Amino acid sequence: MRYRASTMVGGAHGFYDRSMNRLSTLSSLVSGLLVALLLCFAPVTSAQVEQTQQPEDMDVTGEPPPRQFQSQQDNTVDWGPRKGIWRGEIELPDAKVLSFNFVVRFYRDEQNLPYWDIWLRNGVETLPAKLENNNPSYTITFPDTDARIEATINSSNTALGGEYIYTRANSEGENVEYRLPFSAQVSDTRRFEWIEPEDPGEEAEPATLAERWSVTFDRRKGPAVAELHTLPDGINVYGTVMTPTGDDGHLAGTFQNGRLRLSRFTGGSGLLYDGTLEADGTLIGTFRSLAHHAEGFTASPDGDAALPNLFELTRWNDGIEFADLSFRDTRGQEVNLSEIAPQGSPRLIYVMGTWCHNCADATRYLTSVYEQYHDQGLEIVGLAFESPKGFEDQARAVEKYIQSKGVPFQILVAGNRNKAEATERLGALDTVAAYPTVVFVDASGNITGVHQGFVGPAAPTRHAQLRSEFTERIESMLAGQ
Repeated sequence: MRYRASTMVGGAHGFYDRSMNRLSTLSSLVSGLLVALLLCFAPVTSAQVEQTQQPEDMDVTGEPPPRQFQSQQDNTVDWGPRKGIWRGEIELPDAKVLSFNFVVRFYRDEQNLPYWDIWLRNGVETLPAKLENNNPSYTITFPDTDARIEATINSSNTALGGEYIYTRANSEGENVEYRLPFSAQVSDTRRFEWIEPEDPGEEAEPATLAERWSVTFDRRKGPAVAELHTLPDGINVYGTVMTPTGDDGHLAGTFQNGRLRLSRFTGGSGLLYDGTLEADGTLIGTFRSLAHHAEGFTASPDGDAALPNLFELTRWNDGIEFADLSFRDTRGQEVNLSEIAPQGSPRLIYVMGTWCHNCADATRYLTSVYEQYHDQGLEIVGLAFESPKGFEDQARAVEKYIQSKGVPFQILVAGNRNKAEATERLGALDTVAAYPTVVFVDASGNITGVHQGFVGPAAPTRHAQLRSEFTERIESMLAGQ
């Protein structure tokens, strides 16, 4: 099935027809440019994190690695995208626009051939992408996903127009292809277009945006908590939204003239919050996950907003033994969970999916846990519930994931990602409510805890609490307590 969003929303070449009169006043533009340059253009360093007042312990993930045989240069060819910061837009239904930033870097290799690479930027987060150059046509692909951008470039090599293409399984398990209009412009460092004040002759006083919010969604269940941090310019904002299943990762955006817009684009997923600050101090708006999911939200300032104890939400079913649970590895060999650890070794059972962005954070963390504690006897095994229906496609996705992320522990192919099917297939949990879920098993085979969801480094305080709780439980199991 194919869904072409261009029948619902505007065309793909909006940047070509937009004039500069949409910019705000010169002072707002200069302020926004300076902050966006700090966040998006230069390589992220610890010094920069301090300058932009990041929360303590904020992780910067995916920073571009140093190149040994190439040096970044100004474009010295008359074709190819211009080096620098770009702003992309993906047009969504209901006239919504998912804006994001990316950096194009230009090199010459050992043979003096031109080479470009691309890095997505979400605040302090940087993520790699790959550019295939068939000038004037370009394809941008992303790790661990089949999503892609297909675009053409204009004659001055300063603007791209085309489509963002991704596939998502619907509620019946049928794959739906979405094609959404995409456009991008070089040297546009803003996250979103500035909003003109209602009275152009007056500068609106910047409103105070609380840092912690209690959030209620129209469809998602359970409490949610937003952490928002406004930069010194009073416009640029970063943060995340946490739920009992995980967090939204690094969100970046703007708060201007009472309107808050936040986005995160990873290549395989795209999130957009668009809300308005009401007179009573609440935020009311819409949340979108690309074209396949939309719902309303209401947020209220709440300095005490907190998630429930994530160790108390999912239970291991009594009477289920590890000998009852077998899954195939990527080669198709049956593996029984009772065989994954030497007798007397504690273990973690990691319920996950290669498509899941919270699992990407969890995999990175559990890799470090494995490297720290494996020599002391800890074993970890992943159970991957995947989007493709067939085993072969699922196994390929898992094998690619293991290789690309350097996962040191075994991941078995467990079944389809549908949570009801996963609950039935696993049989050991009362429900698979979240990807990831981590089961703690002591040396005697007793279940000492089940942790639902994973809050990552985009929420540094809550993430540090999670790491502390995991460390305490793991070290207790290793000590035989």
